[in-house]
Amino acid sequence: MTEFITLSHFGAAMRHYHIYRLKASTLSHQPHYHNYYQVCFVLSGEILHGQGEGAVTLSAGDAFIVPPGFVHSLHFGNAYAEIYSLAFEEALFWPGFAGSGAFRFMRSLRGEAAEAAALDVRLRVVLDEGVRRSIRALLDALIRQQSSDCPRELSAAPGITEAILYLLAQSYYSQPQNAEGLDRLMSYNNTLQQCIAYVDAHYREPLTLESVALRFGLSRSSFCMVFPRFAGMPLRQYVATKRIEEAQMLIRTHPERSLAAIGAEVGYEDSATFYRNFLRITGVSPAKYRELNGG
Repeated sequence: MTEFITLSHFGAAMRHYHIYRLKASTLSHQPHYHNYYQVCFVLSGEILHGQGEGAVTLSAGDAFIVPPGFVHSLHFGNAYAEIYSLAFEEALFWPGFAGSGAFRFMRSLRGEAAEAAALDVRLRVVLDEGVRRSIRALLDALIRQQSSDCPRELSAAPGITEAILYLLAQSYYSQPQNAEGLDRLMSYNNTLQQCIAYVDAHYREPLTLESVALRFGLSRSSFCMVFPRFAGMPLRQYVATKRIEEAQMLIRTHPERSLAAIGAEVGYEDSATFYRNFLRITGVSPAKYRELNGG
């Protein structure tokens, strides 16, 4: 039986991350998956990290990082085995993280770059001595941060976790056999940047998910996965938000124009859809928005 684990299991749902040192875990021995990313760093001994029929042995100083939905198991090889286990959600970083290299690395872990086979990083990352010391120091700092009661706005947890991701990414892509994966990741990132630029320029037009996906060489299923992770929301919501933001600007700057005309200009063929989306996104009707802004 495959277990599903969330951060609520650790009482950390509101914090969006949890870290601890672990010597044994009955739950980890069973195939399981979670709705968060997990970084494990082996402190001592050996562990066996498996996925399906495959498994690799990790020794002291090795690490792995797995994405949400990745079914795996973790066996402690002997009584000396101990690991750091860091669990975190993307919500830990918002806002301002989606354009970073660390975030693109996280996306690549989910196999969204090219519908390819699972990356080796999901099972093992080999680290040199300098990186091992740095990651261990960062994990220790994160444990101390977790025990503090500072407000989320002042928490160092996002920055520390991001630094850990960068070090893991550097170690993974520095290995010759993984260089092609870095090229694929950068190509994928460029494609999504072009896609966003295209939607930003054409959101007033009747864009469909299928037409945009086809234009950029992505299957419908891949596009449904990757666009929200790059833009922060599905295509339909992204287009609606762009349209309503422009409508808000037009309402403020052109009080003489009818609301129906503004709705048509930003891409809505009928007033009912314009009204419904405006109310959903802004919390007020177009008429009320005009009134509140000196209409």
